[in-house]
Amino acid sequence: MINDIIFVLSIFTCISLGSYYRKIEDLETKRNYGAGLGILTACLICGYQIYHSVLIVWGNVIIIKCGDKRYVHQLSLAYTWTYLFYLYYNVVTTQYVLWLNQAMALKLVGLAFEVNHHDKATNPNRQTLSSAKLSVGDNEVITSEPTAIDIITYTFFFIGIHKGPYYRWKTFEAHFNQPFATLGDCRVITLQKLKKAGLCALGYILLSLRYSPQIYDDSSFYRNHNTDYRFVYNIPLLAMFFFYSQMLMALCTAVCTEAGFGIYPARCTPLPGHGPSEHPSFLNIATPEMALAEEYNFGMLKCFENNKLLLGPRMKDTLRSWEMPTIYWFWFYVYKNITKTNKEIRSACSYLLWTLWCGPDLQHFILSATLWVYVNLEQEYNGLFNTGGQMKRLPWEVGFSIMRLLCIIYLFPCLVITDTTVFLKYYNSIYWIYHWFLLGSIVFAIILHKMIR
Repeated sequence: MINDIIFVLSIFTCISLGSYYRKIEDLETKRNYGAGLGILTACLICGYQIYHSVLIVWGNVIIIKCGDKRYVHQLSLAYTWTYLFYLYYNVVTTQYVLWLNQAMALKLVGLAFEVNHHDKATNPNRQTLSSAKLSVGDNEVITSEPTAIDIITYTFFFIGIHKGPYYRWKTFEAHFNQPFATLGDCRVITLQKLKKAGLCALGYILLSLRYSPQIYDDSSFYRNHNTDYRFVYNIPLLAMFFFYSQMLMALCTAVCTEAGFGIYPARCTPLPGHGPSEHPSFLNIATPEMALAEEYNFGMLKCFENNKLLLGPRMKDTLRSWEMPTIYWFWFYVYKNITKTNKEIRSACSYLLWTLWCGPDLQHFILSATLWVYVNLEQEYNGLFNTGGQMKRLPWEVGFSIMRLLCIIYLFPCLVITDTTVFLKYYNSIYWIYHWFLLGSIVFAIILHKMIR
């Protein structure tokens, strides 16, 4: 309970101090203020275990500053993910400490990739070694390599330190030189996010009065109820998880909005995690007078796209709409950077790294493996049958959406059951029914594919 209180109070402290941060005019003072507040927040959340965060950061500082720029991203990824693995299995810690270190890991490894891209763009020896084109967004490489102090400041900065959202080093660097933060109506957006967090908290509390994930540990749950009840019981718990996640990210992004971070002109079409995707030159030439005439949004901080989360119709739509800045990171730095293999292998690698980042336990491995199979099976059936045309597409989309919801309900215990024994006991009690369905669907798809050929 004390850890919960500290975590929530640290978020509201960062929100309340964000308005003072936004008013600071001296850039050096602003950076020091944000880094100091972030370090204080990390110390409050981690306690004596803050030294693990320090070791992660300093290890990456050494790698980024001293390592070969051709392999710096691979070294950073290997070191950081190995340390996260160690934290997960060998350090008695809270979920909040893991969240903080996971957010730092995305920043540090993402920065190593940005440094590698910068070296590709500026090193003439490397330009002749590779003919592969940089993917979308790589043309916006960082202007110069960050110093060790810059890396520490970026990693410990109070914006996004609790659980994200992720943002690039280039976005962080540009934040101090663009006039938009002081011009947008940030307080109104912050209040909207706080209201949303309050409504989600209310929904979570009301459901928690009747339902609890602890029931998975109760033997009477398996003795007194049949398979259908045990499956359907996941639905209210899934709704609780949805409300909790929405509340948490609304509070975390409220820290960003109150500080004026992540606000861009609407014409630049900011994308979650990436930042502005169109008219990048406008960001460099915009004066305060020009900026006053613009319409703004916080699209870069968007974490959920609820229409696709709830309606789909495809599982791929749902996955892309959940914690979007984090999904962007794994898509951009893992999926898009593996260029010498097919898309199925690339997606498998991104799912694997996501699993190791979340927590390398049996639950997360089964979750990611099942989702990978489901997404690829969905694409296979889409190709086997003619789904073109509105009348033909609608029944398939309804069917895809229903099966997607059943899959999400089925897999939900993977996210909340931490004891492997209890996890296996639950899925044995419902006979792994959806996995058998997927296996049958795979066999049926193979038969259809051979018949068509």
